[in-house]
Amino acid sequence: GTATNLLVGQTVLAIGNPFGLDQTVTSGVVSALDRSVKGIAGNDIKGCVQTDASINPGNSGGPLLNLDGKVVGVNTMIVSTSGSNAGIGFAVPLENIWDDIVQVLEDDMELERDRRVNEEEGGDGGSTSNTRRK
Repeated sequence: GTATNLLVGQTVLAIGNPFGLDQTVTSGVVSALDRSVKGIAGNDIKGCVQTDASINPGNSGGPLLNLDGKVVGVNTMIVSTSGSNAGIGFAVPLENIWDDIVQVLEDDMELERDRRVNEEEGGDGGSTSNTRRK
């Protein structure tokens, strides 16, 4: 899935472990698209999906899905004065992080190949010189 096909008012699901309660699913609607928000480090996070699906501490990093079950974003943060959900949550669209996901997977495959070659050559299977991973 991608967030480019989302519409304001469309139902979405947020999955995560809010407050340590694993396997929690909440639903809401897309409240706005292409929002820019400030991250906790002060950086701008652009292109976010705003939703009223409950995103609480522990949901960050979990998927935001459309009703077809396709991941359209990664739950990222809320705007709240209390630290709990106030109906304003944000997810980074999948297409904004897709290249990073692919790079991590490619790096893992390369590390695994290096480990196997090292073992076949009689090495200990330990770490390799690959330092591309962020």
